[in-house]
Amino acid sequence: MTEQIYLKKEVINNKSPHLPTVIELWRRNRATLGLFPKGAFEQRAANGEILGAIDSDKGCIGYLLYRCSYDRITIVHLCIDSLYRGKGVAKLLVDYLKERTQEKYTGIGLSCRRDYGLEKMWSSLGFVPQYDKPGRSKDGKLLTFWWFDHGHPNLFSAAHVHKLESKLCVVIDVNIFFDLSVDECIDSEESKLLLADWLAPELELCITDEIFNQINLISDDSERKRQREFANTFTRLRCLSQTLDNLLESLREFLQKKSIFLPEPELRHLARGIASDSQVFVTKEQRLLDIADEIYENFRKLIIRSSNLLIQLDELRRKPDYQPVRLAGTRLEQVPVQRGQEYLLTNDFHCVNKGETKAEFQQQLRRFLAEPEKFECYVILEQENLPLALVVYGKHKSYELEIPILRIVSNTLSATLAHHLIFRSILRSARERRQFTRITDSYLEETVIKAILEDAFVRVNNGWLKVNLAVAETAYQLSTRLTSLADMESEYKFCLQIAASLHTETLITDVQASADIEHFLFPAKIIDAEIPTFIIPIQPKWAKDLFDEELANQTLFGAKPELAFNREAVYYRSVKNSGGLKAPCRILWYVSGKQTEGKGKGFSGVEAIRACSRLDEVIIGKPKELYQRFQRLGVYKFSDILKINTDKDGNIMALRFSDIELFTSPVTFKKLQELSSVNLLLISPYKIPQKLFNKVYNLGVLNQI
Repeated sequence: MTEQIYLKKEVINNKSPHLPTVIELWRRNRATLGLFPKGAFEQRAANGEILGAIDSDKGCIGYLLYRCSYDRITIVHLCIDSLYRGKGVAKLLVDYLKERTQEKYTGIGLSCRRDYGLEKMWSSLGFVPQYDKPGRSKDGKLLTFWWFDHGHPNLFSAAHVHKLESKLCVVIDVNIFFDLSVDECIDSEESKLLLADWLAPELELCITDEIFNQINLISDDSERKRQREFANTFTRLRCLSQTLDNLLESLREFLQKKSIFLPEPELRHLARGIASDSQVFVTKEQRLLDIADEIYENFRKLIIRSSNLLIQLDELRRKPDYQPVRLAGTRLEQVPVQRGQEYLLTNDFHCVNKGETKAEFQQQLRRFLAEPEKFECYVILEQENLPLALVVYGKHKSYELEIPILRIVSNTLSATLAHHLIFRSILRSARERRQFTRITDSYLEETVIKAILEDAFVRVNNGWLKVNLAVAETAYQLSTRLTSLADMESEYKFCLQIAASLHTETLITDVQASADIEHFLFPAKIIDAEIPTFIIPIQPKWAKDLFDEELANQTLFGAKPELAFNREAVYYRSVKNSGGLKAPCRILWYVSGKQTEGKGKGFSGVEAIRACSRLDEVIIGKPKELYQRFQRLGVYKFSDILKINTDKDGNIMALRFSDIELFTSPVTFKKLQELSSVNLLLISPYKIPQKLFNKVYNLGVLNQI
């Protein structure tokens, strides 16, 4: 605004002193607003369908007149006194209309003549052009229909969710869209790679509504129509207007600090892409690519060019399935369900799309709540008590932990939350000395089933079954144990196949095979297998964020939200003095008493081995390349990685690890020295003998040697 004005917004009814001013404003502007009887003004006012912008000195300086039709709103007039145009009055009125109609209506529409040149205004207010049609006047001037969507779920929402779950959905920028819409040319070759047939089952190309604002600027009517038809072949991702308004301002300020000034339509498209459910934004705008890491850190959106997208497709393909970093900024808590709350949870968790009735869900949950000695029921809540997941644990069998209900609300956190809850259930079962985890919910969603399959569950008559043994034994001892378990029930017969594999002569010398069986039987350890074990020192600040919730709880703010959901993570270090690290192997994490910043003060229980995990992959590369590859797993900022010493080629090392098991009894450095026959420095990865691993693991997890 060039001049500060103070306005209030109000509904103008048929008794309002401002109604005559509204009619007078229309008279002065009826050449563009069209004919409108005085009686129609009075009727709209009586219905409460006129909104006014009121200046305390000048009175009514603008109005918005609308009508309600079924589930949508139509703007009939938006008229501002000529002295007050360009001062934000139109936005005040339109925002007021959005606020009043958000809950009840699907959206707001309007028709505007193209020759009025108001495209910039309507698009800045969040409206999107849908189609053109001839007007009713004699000259048939072309009208554009504009639409603002309130973002309520509809028949197409489920299809979008399915695509987001089944494919890697990426938003393409404006320039790539127009590259794809034209005939072959040299400048569009890289963009056209995205249309390769082999990508179709893996990749879903998406656009945001802002594309239609760009198309609307095309002056040629037939070309504009062709481009709209082409745009409608893509998946359109929606975003909430409230989210978009705040994000747009934050993004604009962020880019201005980097001296990057994008055209407003491109800025809005990027903001819509960030606010959407897609995790990837594909662009050829070099200025954005140059600061991709900083954009990710600030807005959690991966910015990438087409060629790199295809190279990294396998890694990116996993992003929608498991992204602990996406939980940053959320506040989640696990709360016991109380008797009587089954009614409150029904709408969120009864599986209507698989035929479950509300009564069936309530009756089942009520039964579990009535037997607290046999069942524990928990709901996972986000801020403002928004339910995200419901899990029930059955404790009535000494050798099984049963999960009769595992429900997760469909949203962008679903897959991550599913992986987390299943992993924590396996750990709980093992620590309670149960041998199996069984999931018996008859109404599992596809997201949960996919997570179950990745955790080596076996399909049985009554649900899904996994063996989880809290033991550290030789291959022969494990084989004998599994054979004994197979005799307990017919559904445990699959254990015989694992037992037979443990009898293979070459198993203990085959590192990959024995590591795979350990993963299948997690948290069991094959103590005579020749799986290498390394002690890796780590500073307390990284341990607390990567795997150690007990250390995190010692800090003022407790654990980071993403911490509790980590079941695999990445740790960065120098390539130098790596001690011959090679995957697969076991890692014993030694949490040092010092750290680069702050010397670790305030932490108790450090200078000890506090966790064990499996090393899945060792990757050496440039800091930026590794950061982009493993952003989904990390709690690191790019600035943290830049502090790591590089080798002569500018490379660092990334360690991707999983199956993280926190020790119940941390093994202190003093105790470690007693168990070892050599002096340990523990300033870099250190390979230890198998016998020492056995002693440390037994002491730390099983509290025995």
